[in-house]
Amino acid sequence: MTLEKICQQKDEKLIEIRASKQRITETARQIFRPNESESKANTLMDNFNSGVAIFNGIMTGFKIIKRIRNYFYH
Repeated sequence: MTLEKICQQKDEKLIEIRASKQRITETARQIFRPNESESKANTLMDNFNSGVAIFNGIMTGFKIIKRIRNYFYH
């Protein structure tokens, strides 16, 4: 191993890391990008569905916490 070879490998890995970062950023944008609805009705239904999903998640969390508390305190 020479110093030249180490520097070359470092540069190659840096390029790989930058490419990976770009792919991760693009994937995150695609996942979290808001839906592009055609009409106001679709937008309203999307918002309603998101609200219901959040509510269900919160209620499930409360139920799990309640069961855990009952398990340890009774």
